[in-house]
Amino acid sequence: MKDGLVFPDGFLWGCAVSAHQVEGGNTNNNWWQWEQQGKILDGSKSGMACDHYNRYEEDFDIAASLKLNVFRTSIEWSRIEPKQGTINMKEVEHYRNVILALRRRGIKPMITLHHFTNPIWFDEQGGWLNPKSPEIFESFVRKVVEHLGDLIPFYNTINEPMIVATMSYLFGVFPPGERSLEKCLVAARNLALAHGRAYVTIHETCKELGYPKPQVAPVKQIPHFEPRDPSSTDDVEEARRRDWFFNGCFLEAVDTGVLQPPLGNGEKIDHLESSWDFIGVNYYSRTLCTPQGEVFPLPFTGVPEGVEISDYGWEVYPDGLREVLLSLKKYGKPVVVTENGIATRNDEQRCRYIVRHLRAVHEAISREVDVKGYIYWSLMDNFEWVLGYQMKFGLVEVDFETMERRLRSSASLYREIIEANALLPIHLERYG
Repeated sequence: MKDGLVFPDGFLWGCAVSAHQVEGGNTNNNWWQWEQQGKILDGSKSGMACDHYNRYEEDFDIAASLKLNVFRTSIEWSRIEPKQGTINMKEVEHYRNVILALRRRGIKPMITLHHFTNPIWFDEQGGWLNPKSPEIFESFVRKVVEHLGDLIPFYNTINEPMIVATMSYLFGVFPPGERSLEKCLVAARNLALAHGRAYVTIHETCKELGYPKPQVAPVKQIPHFEPRDPSSTDDVEEARRRDWFFNGCFLEAVDTGVLQPPLGNGEKIDHLESSWDFIGVNYYSRTLCTPQGEVFPLPFTGVPEGVEISDYGWEVYPDGLREVLLSLKKYGKPVVVTENGIATRNDEQRCRYIVRHLRAVHEAISREVDVKGYIYWSLMDNFEWVLGYQMKFGLVEVDFETMERRLRSSASLYREIIEANALLPIHLERYG
């Protein structure tokens, strides 16, 4: 224990943001429309967000000061392709400058191609319910790779596809606010097919153009589902059922290429098989399961009394991250924790959260899970979708009136961990 818990050489240490949540000034996607309809719970609109579109150099200086060696961000589809088939080269050049700014600081860019937002024209054609949506997305992906692929070592195709499908078409929380299991499954299937097409297109385009071979992955939010009562057969079965619906069927589709129920009827999709070079895992909490009236309740419900929770109301449950990582060992792929973080105004709680979840990552590594990196969500406070500006995930506090950035104590802690490539005894004693 003298040297603490040491992470593997070359471990990726990062933070993440997404374009719409931090850039500001975008009026051309479905989320901007959703905000205008008063759908954000605190009544806010993304507006200028963190003004990262103009301040990315300042933000990447902060990232470099934290010793990050990877930074996960997204490219806003509606900026690149404001009208179907029309590529805005000014915006392409903007994202080239963003990526170059990271590379100048010695930070590897990990680029997400779809992070929740759709161009308005795409939604007007039915969004992810459109049977042509996978090929429409593939066309966008090809253009991004053609113009920027010489600079990008890591791609995330689609962020949290099952969140997109369920929140948009089952729970009615994201645009277009539908509540239909049938539509949810259509969207989930199309998102899986879109991922597969994007994976193949990225590799083929890079090879054709002589670009360096990138590493490509979907990013899957993987809640840990547990029976509320482990001795109850009904609760055990409910946990298994929800885990298969939300996690298993999508992961198996990407691994085997087979769309099993409820995504399909067992048909094999060649371009989907083994369409990952690593597995991107977003983890926040667990869900305790018992049969309920709803077909599928919202994730992260059933929080036991008396446990530690975030400002979101989610249980803080680091053991779930270890169990999720262990569950992925069977796929034989490297894993990167592409998001893990907590919404809290109590920065001491954030420090505890980081240390305890990194300890869970280390436990998984010690049990031979090939975890290559950990990316904290988020570098800075931002526009947190339907909850607007209420939730504070950032290592960096943002004053949304002055746009001033202030590093929290958790940022200093994270820098110490990165510099040591380890959880030191002092971290474990104070926060473990």
